[in-house]
Amino acid sequence: MKSKCLSVQFLMLNSLLFFILFVSNSLQAQPEAYNKAVEMAQNGNPKEGLELLKSALNADSKNSELLYYTGFYLEQLKNVPKAVELYKEAIKIDKTNFEANYRLGFLYEKIDSAEQAFAYYKTALLHVPSTQEEEKNTILARIIVLSDATQKIDKETVAYADTYFKSQEIEKIPPPVALALANILYQNSEYENAQKLTKPILEKTNSNAYPVQKAAFIYTSCAFRLQDFDGMATYYARIQDKRLKTELENTAPKYYYNLGYVYFFMYDFDKSMRYLRTALTIKTDYSPAQVFLNKVEHQKEDRSEVIDHIRQKIKFSEHKSHDAAYYYDLTRLCVYEKRYNEAIKVADSCLQLEPNRQEVYFLEAIANYKTIKDKEGVVIVEQALKKFPKLDNETRSKYYFLLGLLQKRLKNYGEAEKAFEQAKRGVFEDAAHWELSKLRE
Repeated sequence: MKSKCLSVQFLMLNSLLFFILFVSNSLQAQPEAYNKAVEMAQNGNPKEGLELLKSALNADSKNSELLYYTGFYLEQLKNVPKAVELYKEAIKIDKTNFEANYRLGFLYEKIDSAEQAFAYYKTALLHVPSTQEEEKNTILARIIVLSDATQKIDKETVAYADTYFKSQEIEKIPPPVALALANILYQNSEYENAQKLTKPILEKTNSNAYPVQKAAFIYTSCAFRLQDFDGMATYYARIQDKRLKTELENTAPKYYYNLGYVYFFMYDFDKSMRYLRTALTIKTDYSPAQVFLNKVEHQKEDRSEVIDHIRQKIKFSEHKSHDAAYYYDLTRLCVYEKRYNEAIKVADSCLQLEPNRQEVYFLEAIANYKTIKDKEGVVIVEQALKKFPKLDNETRSKYYFLLGLLQKRLKNYGEAEKAFEQAKRGVFEDAAHWELSKLRE
């Protein structure tokens, strides 16, 4: 029995000493009573040390630092409720006591009280001394891990994640923090950084534990989105979890299908076909991609005879508003056949007859884009967006995506970014993210 008691006391003492060493850099000048109490604990007399701190508090009950250190001492002696009480008393007296705020955040995190933990961590972050960068990063790391665990990934969380990421060497970030950080950046479409964070985790272990599989999932998902074909296969086999694997198998082909869909409507049929074929390579039975691929291949048919036929109809018809339908069809066919200068002229004629044909504005803007008349294209798109303020979401995204391409080639990167942000809806979201990631290259 005596041996057991000594063992418990030894473990308690070791815990106290370890924690003191761990946080020693973050502590401000300790009260003399605390230093003496630590000496007593080191000599096997933690209770006497506690009595000394209580006596000091009786003499100076409004001392924020003394309250904090007494609470800190109690926490190591496993009297957490009393420690929490003293930490809160310390904050009442001095809300800038960042150590007390940090310890409260940590303790509330341990009991899964996320909202309280966040509140104390954020307060602690506000009051970290400027000379203690390491302590600031420790708090940021806890916020990142907690945010990921509770799926609280808002703009504020992303800002914390970016701050932490920029201040650290990737290889030195602890794996649990790196994985949480990678997931936050992945959810925020920062695919390159998320992939960089997961790579060391996967390289340093052959474990098949779920966190490692999650790292492989994030790495592979980022590879799909970065069009990193080698990266797609590198760690794919390490994903054994059925849910992760299913999500990946559904996400990857859908991503490339979305790209194929968008570039089809930008009349970039070669790019559209390449993305759709990639979707089918990843998942051979992905029928939406096959259906749309058939549509893309159909665009290769020669429409010269149809164009001549419509021209004849226009020639022998009276120039009335209902004839605008002929001009619309002719504009569309000229764009398909890459007869862009003709398309621009026909579109102008169509809009003179019927100025409210919204789709003709888009075709004329595309024709200007294809002939590198980017300024003219921007004017047309902006006219359409102003003239038709109630476009459905997909049509609106289509216009903004084209506007982004036009502004990008004009090197108006700020305007291009705004346009692609507006385009991030539905099937256009993946393509908009892709263009944003390559905006200034």
